[in-house]
Amino acid sequence: MQAPAGDSLYGAVVNYIGQPITEVDTPANSAAVQKHKSKTAAVAALNAQQQGEEQQQQLKRPGVMTSWEEDDGPDIAGHGIDALGLERLKPLINQQVAMKNRDQITESLFTGVKALDTLTPLGRGASLLVIGPNGSGKTTLALDAIQGCQKGARIRCVLSSTTQTAEQLDRRLKVLEAAGCLDNTAVFFAPPDATLGTRLATVMAAAAAGERIRDEGGHSLVVLDDLAPLSDAWDKLVLALADLGQEKLREGLIKDEAGNDVALSPQTEQELVDYEGMLVSGAVAQRRGFFSILFLRAAKLHSSFGGGSMSLLPLVPGRPASGTKAQIDMSKYQTLSEEQKEKLSAMLEKKKAAEAAVMALSVGPGEVKTETVEEFISIADGQVVLEPSMNAPSTSSEAAVGPVPFSVNPKLSITRVGSRAYYKALEHLAPQIRLDLAQAEDARKFATNQDDPVLRRYEAYSQRIAAALQQQPGEPVPLEELVVILFAIQSGLADTVQPRDVSAFLAEGLDLLRRDNAKVLTDIAKSKQLTAASEKGITETFKSLLQQRGSQ
Repeated sequence: MQAPAGDSLYGAVVNYIGQPITEVDTPANSAAVQKHKSKTAAVAALNAQQQGEEQQQQLKRPGVMTSWEEDDGPDIAGHGIDALGLERLKPLINQQVAMKNRDQITESLFTGVKALDTLTPLGRGASLLVIGPNGSGKTTLALDAIQGCQKGARIRCVLSSTTQTAEQLDRRLKVLEAAGCLDNTAVFFAPPDATLGTRLATVMAAAAAGERIRDEGGHSLVVLDDLAPLSDAWDKLVLALADLGQEKLREGLIKDEAGNDVALSPQTEQELVDYEGMLVSGAVAQRRGFFSILFLRAAKLHSSFGGGSMSLLPLVPGRPASGTKAQIDMSKYQTLSEEQKEKLSAMLEKKKAAEAAVMALSVGPGEVKTETVEEFISIADGQVVLEPSMNAPSTSSEAAVGPVPFSVNPKLSITRVGSRAYYKALEHLAPQIRLDLAQAEDARKFATNQDDPVLRRYEAYSQRIAAALQQQPGEPVPLEELVVILFAIQSGLADTVQPRDVSAFLAEGLDLLRRDNAKVLTDIAKSKQLTAASEKGITETFKSLLQQRGSQ
């Protein structure tokens, strides 16, 4: 099946076949519906004069493609509203890009989300999960990323919405419209109560639209507001195949390097098989293969194929594993008595069971199981993990209560792309922030005296970093401002400022820099580098601010 992927999608909200969602009042939607009404009225009048009412029902409307793949097919709109995006079509479920046609991910897709761009940079062509329980601010982060990536960069954005009602989505899109980003964003919509097939098709249609931009040499960011349709579809598929018998359940889901089926049986299903260079059980390989249908659509194409990219930012409602280690082999501890080993083993088992119980109870309505979250993590290129909000809404949809501030867990948030996804200006600043936070964590963990001056210094420094990375919803931060913020923190310019005052201090410093030394910000924005001259300008400005504060 083909999905709409043309330019007429941008600025509109459509379902997976390109039909405008009239309940969402965006300018592009309104224009599409009005265009249809005027065109339909003119065609109806002409046909009524020439052929009569019965023949009029059969005629195809002139100038409008009415089928996915041919001009004389049925009206895909179904109820008389022309579908958008049909000038370009892409397979709804597409094959992944061959490795020989991919290029290494070396370009940054800057989002304007300070914590994300600092701790887990998104490279063009990468897939980065945003994981968090209900009410942790995942949707807020995603909308900020859509706004931020369009500032100063030619990034086309695609949003798949399957967790919000039309009314909730309309409120969120007003934010993008006010920021001037909606005209460059295509939105695929399915209500939360839609069938599983419809929600999964909506997710896949968004990926197809992003692939079209990539394949034509452009760069796209595809935001998926929920991956539950993918995991739910796998569960349904397994149950359906199980009804056909165990042989059908295992048939054709794993291929070898030559593309031939790998036979599985109840005896061999848990045996390790080679899947994409990893040794995993047959059952896990089946599930990974299904999930990869979506994840591996993210890619950076080689320059010989246009050099385009599609990046994925899927939102995962749920929590990663707690980090419980595998069972310890007690035979290694020769100095312990058997009684001591038994006590230690019992204690560890009790702790493991308690943590498992907590994780099971913590899965909220609409959240994905931790096991599935971990599966997604193992396939994606990285993840941003959000902390549970102290003021989390009771509903599973953040859109029902408006923007929710988010807080990133730096310890659990990682990227496998590494420093290649940083701009030069952040190449040394950002990794040092992660190292500083790790050192502060170690200091807390191994401290024997809570009044230790070293510990207190690390604590204060990590609090300043946390304050510096906080931001208000709907206010993405440009690259040059993030560079200034990180440099000010790392160079000690904020060391005399109380952690609670750091955000205000940095904001004052940026205002002063814009007023008295705007060339520093302009140079960083243009060159994407932090030069010695820029460092000097930042230092002088913030020292001047400290003097002003000291004299007050």
